[in-house]
Amino acid sequence: MSRVKEKPVEAVAAKEPEYKCSIFGYSPPWLHKFAVFPVFMTIVCMNALVQGMLVNGFISISIQSLERRFSLSSKQSSIFAGSYDVAVGLTLLPLSWFANKVNKVRTMGWGMMLVGFGTLLLVIPQFTSGIYRPGSKTGETCGALADPKAVCPPEESQDFAFPLLLIGQLLIGFGASPLFTYGYSTIDEFDSTTRTGVNMAYYLGVCTLGPAMAFPIGSQLLKIWGDVGRTKSTDFGIDDSSDPRWYGAWWITFAVLGVLSFFTAIPLTFFPKKLNDTDRRKANDKLQPHADLNVDLSGDKWELLRMFKLFTLNPTCMCIIAMQTMESLLMNGYITYIPKLLENLFGLTSGGSSMATGLIIVPMGVIGNYLGGKIGERVKNKVPGLLKWCLIFMLLNVLCSASLLLSCPKKEIAGLNTPYKSGERLWTEANEGFNKAEGICNGPSGENCQCSRMMFNPVCHEKSQITYLSPCHAGCHQEAKLGFNGTKLFWSGCSCSAQHEKAATLDVVTKGWCDSDCNLTMYTFFALGPLIQSAALKVVSFSHRDAFICYGWMWMRFCGSVPGVYLFGATIDKTCLYWKASCSDLSRDSEGSCAVYDVEKLRMYLFALTIIVKVGCALAVAVGRYCFKAEPDEQKEKKPLELSSNHRVAPEDS
Repeated sequence: MSRVKEKPVEAVAAKEPEYKCSIFGYSPPWLHKFAVFPVFMTIVCMNALVQGMLVNGFISISIQSLERRFSLSSKQSSIFAGSYDVAVGLTLLPLSWFANKVNKVRTMGWGMMLVGFGTLLLVIPQFTSGIYRPGSKTGETCGALADPKAVCPPEESQDFAFPLLLIGQLLIGFGASPLFTYGYSTIDEFDSTTRTGVNMAYYLGVCTLGPAMAFPIGSQLLKIWGDVGRTKSTDFGIDDSSDPRWYGAWWITFAVLGVLSFFTAIPLTFFPKKLNDTDRRKANDKLQPHADLNVDLSGDKWELLRMFKLFTLNPTCMCIIAMQTMESLLMNGYITYIPKLLENLFGLTSGGSSMATGLIIVPMGVIGNYLGGKIGERVKNKVPGLLKWCLIFMLLNVLCSASLLLSCPKKEIAGLNTPYKSGERLWTEANEGFNKAEGICNGPSGENCQCSRMMFNPVCHEKSQITYLSPCHAGCHQEAKLGFNGTKLFWSGCSCSAQHEKAATLDVVTKGWCDSDCNLTMYTFFALGPLIQSAALKVVSFSHRDAFICYGWMWMRFCGSVPGVYLFGATIDKTCLYWKASCSDLSRDSEGSCAVYDVEKLRMYLFALTIIVKVGCALAVAVGRYCFKAEPDEQKEKKPLELSSNHRVAPEDS
């Protein structure tokens, strides 16, 4: 393909019509003074804050509550989370095609309105699916449940809950995609390129602030009973959020943010295509395109495909895209499931895991953005220097991934990973269909306890530190003494706990998991966590920036983010030891949601996955650094390829 001389900036600017701020066609003179970069930057950052709180904050910390509320498996919740990335990926091609044909700022505004509508749609299943029923009304002691389906109270159908959640998440993805494609390019277009790094630092700082605000707020709201005003948690024997059956009021934040999205989006629809102060700010700018990409394709009917071909044939570009894709695969999976992982690896409550996630994300965002900006200044935004530091960070990530080997001591759960009595086989070894099995523990007279899968209320035999799935699984009969010792609810006369080889003659169990002391382990994990997710610097070309951003994001979404969240969900489900069912699950013959995981397998699977991806990222950066060849005139005049350390898939912009 022959190279065409690039058109002067002045010629392009002269042809571009001037626009004025308008409110649905009404353009009063006083409104024009707001069409300046500081006002635009403020409003865009407000929208990025709302989007970050929603997508990378509240949705992530609500996954566990959604699974409990609607009896979803990790695979289903991964489909829900991944549908956002599918929607974003589907919009990238039309966004790149229409980039120079539409008002990008107004497109971002209409998109954020769609985000608001999709967010409100997520709340609907909370009120159309009836109330949350963690178990039956007949109790959870041995012999209390003869026929699980017979005693299930009539409840509203949940058949439409999952489809509504998917539709809402898809709408959020469709609406949010312009904010992080056109958002980057408009910030660069409306201000001098010499200030692009500073502007992006502000922008990504606000993006990081979104999840940082969402996690502590969400952790407090998850301490409120999910069906507040309809039922009480005590109606089901659930005292507080430490109970593993608890689900919090996840929907409150979605309702608030859905309305807030409309308020922040409306001002964007008033902006013109070009700001009043753009010419003044960019008066001294000089184009610095890479020689291989310095091609004018305007007027070519195959313009978009030819641009994509240019990017594909550039080895440095494709190596960077490959690294971004692998990084997004890993990062999107962790961001989606990290609260759930902390709950299972360290025994935290839903609120506690949300707060702990904030402790990882906040320093990661602050330190990563700060270091990225400082290193960019130090190497003067030259490609070789940036790629070298990117490689250093990737190798550091590989070392710090060892923190994934840290977790609390394994919980001993009767029948799952420790036998009831010496010599007995575990249920998983005795019966492949154990998750569907009813009636594990036999009473003292040999009768079957008929413990249902609906019975999930863990109790601990403190002397042996053995956990039982419910009082029924511990052999606590209806006539067993129920009491309160001032701290915990307890049952006595539990035959199965007395039969265990570690139990001696004791037969008392207390409510809740057996405690495991692993504070030091958890603190060590938090200390290494920010380094695991440390920022990596990326390289993009200035020329055709909208097309390049969209092209890279198509790779990152369809080959990274989308399969990443599914891969994490399937991996987590693969380590499940016990599937808990609700009445609706039994009526649908569904497996329900996972209540107990094999922590040893879980952390080893995650460690192996992380190491493989991080090593792949490091290799991609190394190859990209090797393949990059600076143009002789660029070296002579010291005009480096236009760079941005911010065009990347990260928790704040995914």
